[in-house]
Amino acid sequence: MQNRDELTRAFIRAPMLRLVLPFIAGLVAGSVCTAGLGVVWALVLLLALCWCFAAFRKQRFRSRWSTGLAFYLLVFGFGVLWQRLHAVHLRPDHISRAGGATGWEVAVDEVASMNDRTVRAWVSVRAAVAGGKVQAASGSMLATLVRDTVQGDPQVGDRLLLEGKAEPIDRVPDPGGFDVRRWAADRGAFHECYAPLGHWMFINRAHSPGFFAHARNRITEWLHHCGLPDRERALVKAILLGLRDELEPEQNQAFVQSGTIHALAVSGSHVGIIYIAVLWGLSLMGKGRWGRIFRASLILAALWGYAGLTGFSPSVLRATLMFTLFTIAESTRWRVGSLNSLASAAFVLLLWDPSMLRQLGFQLSFLAVLGIIIFYRPVHALWAPNTMVGRFFWSLLVVSLVAQLFTFPLCLYVFHAFPVWFLPANMAIVGLVGLGVYGGVLLLVLHAVPVLGTFITALMTWLLVLLGWLSGFFSGLPAAYPAVRIGFWGMVGLYALLALGAMWIMQGKRWARVPALAVLAMLLFGWAWTARQRNAQQQFAVYADRDGLACAFVQGRTMHVFTENASPWTERSIRDHARIAGVREVIRTDSMPQWLSAGTRAFGFVPLARRKSRMEWPAEPSTVIFHGKGWLDMDGLGTLHSATWVLAADLPGSARGRMKRWAAEHAVAVHDVRQAGAYVRP
Repeated sequence: MQNRDELTRAFIRAPMLRLVLPFIAGLVAGSVCTAGLGVVWALVLLLALCWCFAAFRKQRFRSRWSTGLAFYLLVFGFGVLWQRLHAVHLRPDHISRAGGATGWEVAVDEVASMNDRTVRAWVSVRAAVAGGKVQAASGSMLATLVRDTVQGDPQVGDRLLLEGKAEPIDRVPDPGGFDVRRWAADRGAFHECYAPLGHWMFINRAHSPGFFAHARNRITEWLHHCGLPDRERALVKAILLGLRDELEPEQNQAFVQSGTIHALAVSGSHVGIIYIAVLWGLSLMGKGRWGRIFRASLILAALWGYAGLTGFSPSVLRATLMFTLFTIAESTRWRVGSLNSLASAAFVLLLWDPSMLRQLGFQLSFLAVLGIIIFYRPVHALWAPNTMVGRFFWSLLVVSLVAQLFTFPLCLYVFHAFPVWFLPANMAIVGLVGLGVYGGVLLLVLHAVPVLGTFITALMTWLLVLLGWLSGFFSGLPAAYPAVRIGFWGMVGLYALLALGAMWIMQGKRWARVPALAVLAMLLFGWAWTARQRNAQQQFAVYADRDGLACAFVQGRTMHVFTENASPWTERSIRDHARIAGVREVIRTDSMPQWLSAGTRAFGFVPLARRKSRMEWPAEPSTVIFHGKGWLDMDGLGTLHSATWVLAADLPGSARGRMKRWAAEHAVAVHDVRQAGAYVRP
């Protein structure tokens, strides 16, 4: 953007942006609105009448703004109404109101994950079975199914019958760990159902996605017979199809810490790789009308075919829709700006599914593309390398920089860490991922050809080994993934600083200088105040570890960890807890204490044993943690009736049941870690 006013003109030439912004504001307001649906309908009709009055009356120059304001209010009201109409949890037949239901008729919306034993899928409930009767039911649910080799695995569009109860998704995550509640709530799901082997069956197999499902299965079979080693085959599956079920944990973590995890998540970058390859292959076609139409048809067929192979995942659908709009605009010679196309894609997707607005993938995808549209040209114009290779790598560097610039405040808020070496890592890895996509396609087609197939397999093996080594190299560099903690308002402040800084530096708006410096000062003050509070923090947590008892006590910048038989899951929980708490020193003890004191609160530990024993504590604890395996001495429980009981995940089921019954009879507060998740006391 050589001209400083070009950014302003880009916003002016994007009418869809002016439409989608009030619509998004309405969706946000509708998610917190508690008014009845009738009230919302009345409000929208009133706003429609106001817009009609402002639009069709005789206009005056001084009051011409009233028509635009009335239209924006109408779009805002429509967003509120659209969100409420899609709020399934408010319906009278929602899952939460189907009390006593033990069976469910569901339709598979998306396969979330798959391993050797189970399949996790997002499903839409169609009916509930309660007391032998079928009744209408609605809502989304996370279903965990034990895989059945006889029936086969469920695919998108299948109708299933599940036998099991719908349990609320309310398990408390370990501090800094993955929050299943938030992940499911972003999909509009608040319940989950576990169906063991023999407790689920197909009602109807989907026909429409059968071709793509069959193709995915065939590709997976080909990959298992192509001759690649296990680690490299797992990378190819992740790069081509987005299936990370065979990736080892350290492989996935290396890509996370190097800032290149998007290379393994099939999304916009992969769709862009396919788009560029097809566009380059068809570049010799004529530039006439029919040549453009034929080229656009082939590009759209390739894009949507690849979307089908990846299972029509939401991330691929978003990117495919955006590239579809770009392709149509190019083939028809519409003078449509990239910003307007991006806003159009957002509007169409949110009309289709308003819950996408809460999904992190949706937010990151559009913020990354928005950063490229706004900042790529002015940043790219800062330097002009003399060689073609230099221009190529400079373009890659600028794309990675501006995309990360618009997403890093949100990433800091969600992940509480930042990949320092993301720029060189993306320059080295993204290009190899593109080669991996093209090489993977050649491998699928030619792996059975003598000599040529062996040669391609060898090249792909070396390429994927290099890809894995580079991710490990960048993730192992000093300070590769430091903890950076900001709150919601800190994230808002960073975005405000970005906007004001762009107006000041890139557009030369002098009025933005003082607000930008003021926001920067407020951010620095907020971070200093947060650091001061962390120096005085105190927190006790019992991790939701099924392999044994693990707990941590945070005091200021020091964390004391007590573990028994620590597993890799425990080590990850400790690492995540230390990052989110901002501790500088972790002190490990491989045994459980009998007593911990934190200010006015005291924590006692009671191991179950095959002998009666009295615990000698300095005072009566406010919280008692029961753990271990053995015989339960019920005689001593009466002295602990005023404390909160925490039942560790390693307790035997018989002891757990007896203690919960005794606690219910004596009005004792109980937290069952196996059922309710981690126990966290600030």
